[in-house]
Amino acid sequence: MAYTNAQATPRSDIYALMMQAPMAGNDLFIADKVFPVKGEDVKRGIYMQAKLANAELLNGDAKARASGDGYQRVNRKYDTDTFDALEYGLESVIDDAYAAETERFFGLEVTEAQLLERSLRISYEVRVAALFTTTNFTATAAAVAYTEANLATINVPADVSAAKLRLLKNGHIPNTVIMSANVFERIKRSTLLQNQVFGVVPKGAGQYLIPSDADIAQALGVDNILVGRAPKNGNAKGQAYSGSFIWADTYLSVAYIAGGEYTAGGVGRTIQWTKDTTGLFTPETYRSDERRSDILRVRQHVSEKVIDDTACELITTSFS
Repeated sequence: MAYTNAQATPRSDIYALMMQAPMAGNDLFIADKVFPVKGEDVKRGIYMQAKLANAELLNGDAKARASGDGYQRVNRKYDTDTFDALEYGLESVIDDAYAAETERFFGLEVTEAQLLERSLRISYEVRVAALFTTTNFTATAAAVAYTEANLATINVPADVSAAKLRLLKNGHIPNTVIMSANVFERIKRSTLLQNQVFGVVPKGAGQYLIPSDADIAQALGVDNILVGRAPKNGNAKGQAYSGSFIWADTYLSVAYIAGGEYTAGGVGRTIQWTKDTTGLFTPETYRSDERRSDILRVRQHVSEKVIDDTACELITTSFS
């Protein structure tokens, strides 16, 4: 049974309007593309994992059988992992008088819901980005540090090709490269990557060519380039705003990303508790008469899980 609360009303109408008119900049977020959403009807649960060694996924154990002998057998063992969805949410007080004053300018509820969702999305993006470290994945240093001084020698195609070969040894065909906005803006100006995209082009006055996301994806032999361009306030609440990017410049990630059932593999999932939410972000309202206000809440109930730690290779950029 879906979540119900006599004091709070889920607002599918607000959610529909949020989706129809998303705030400018929401396309800068990539967390739900890196960790696709997987709905579960339990808050805490167990799922099966088939790991390379225990499940003998890539063993070549078949041998010739002599007449009368038995066949070779596998001793396949499956591992398990658990998830525990946590709830995150924010509320906004919509005073009746203020709502009446502003209704001729814009739909206050929808605008507030979009702003609340933006704040939740920032927190969600931070949690997913924080998983791309050596705690979860193997990292290998780039052949040449990704610095401004090394623009002529940074070799992103070679770094990614080497990472793809390491992933192939684990049985994964990588389909995505993930990086921060700073790393992307630098590598697209690097000589060797531009040569990979355009061929060797003499650089005279006005002849500089800058590759697009699609150009770089094609040059690196992957389906997608995901660039973490989303900003956040780097200072604490109540302090002056200080903009910074959520995705760190430390690593460039080469990964196999997949959604759906866990057996489809892929680096990770955002596990959403469907019995308590109507989507990745759920808006709802309740009345606070003592404030003569409606309270608008947007929340999510999720667990961000690394499903396969062999499905991603990190490249240490030494960015500076």
